[in-house]
Amino acid sequence: MEDAYQQRYTGEGFLLASRPPVDTEDPKLAPQPRPRRIHRIAFWLAIATILSTFWAGVSAWVPTMPFANSVNQSSLMPIRQALLANWYGGLQFSLGLMAILVAHELGHYVLTIIYKVPSTPPLFIPFPFYSPIGTMGAVIMMQSGSADRKQIFDIGLAGPLAGLVVAVPVLIYGILDSHPISYAPDEALVMGQPLLIQWLATWLVPESAANYIEVANTEASPLLMAGWVGLLVTGLNMMPLGQLDGGHVTFGLLGPKSYWVAVGALVAAISYMLYAQIIIFSLMLVLVMLMGLRHPPSSDDSRPLGLPRQIVGWGSLILPVLCIPSNPIVLA
Repeated sequence: MEDAYQQRYTGEGFLLASRPPVDTEDPKLAPQPRPRRIHRIAFWLAIATILSTFWAGVSAWVPTMPFANSVNQSSLMPIRQALLANWYGGLQFSLGLMAILVAHELGHYVLTIIYKVPSTPPLFIPFPFYSPIGTMGAVIMMQSGSADRKQIFDIGLAGPLAGLVVAVPVLIYGILDSHPISYAPDEALVMGQPLLIQWLATWLVPESAANYIEVANTEASPLLMAGWVGLLVTGLNMMPLGQLDGGHVTFGLLGPKSYWVAVGALVAAISYMLYAQIIIFSLMLVLVMLMGLRHPPSSDDSRPLGLPRQIVGWGSLILPVLCIPSNPIVLA
């Protein structure tokens, strides 16, 4: 069949697909690229994600907030009130977060172009209902077996690093211009802050740095929230599990031995979640286990990285510790 693919999901940044052998001399069986269609899909998914993240910001990251105190649940008046009060904050959050996600995905995508690895453009995933952040990230579909070990390392690491280049300035502005959303719910949603935000606050606003250990949605600026989500995405993707970005990095560093790093990381993550009674990442860990912890082989597993890449690669594995809050969301 023309569209028969064996697919492996490789985390927020990638979807690797390998096509079974076909008779390329038969035009009916030869692969038929559909660049225009996939680019149209990518465009409309990006628009939908901008709108869903905009609504997340308008609703103060509690999507049901406008209806909480409404007597008539079918009335559109609460939506109108929230839009009038928070449209600017929603726009700040949406554009700030999308800038981080676009930078992250372009980091991957530009490298696939440089290395001539067939891939789709970034496909953003909107999440407009009951999501405090309005999105589930983005994916890129890349043909498996077309990149060697060194190229996989570069493609995997380029996304998180490019995202951080944008996330840090967004966070700095969000901390210095700490104006909270105008219209917020009575019940606060408290977000634990990652170490990187706490360090930035200690440097930028030392007199109030203690306020950045935990920040409620009623007190957070939209750009601080955008940076918080951007760091969370970066940290989760840099977990050295299977085919996440961090899994690509450890595969580049260790080759097939990266499987044991993934096993250790998974055991550590589950142990911490049980100890701290945090279930927010349970679905992600289940998906990672279903995808498999073992990274698929590259086109050339023997290609060495070189010392500079090894130094950067090992150093990058600290990003989950710096970017993932120890307790991301607490209902106050």
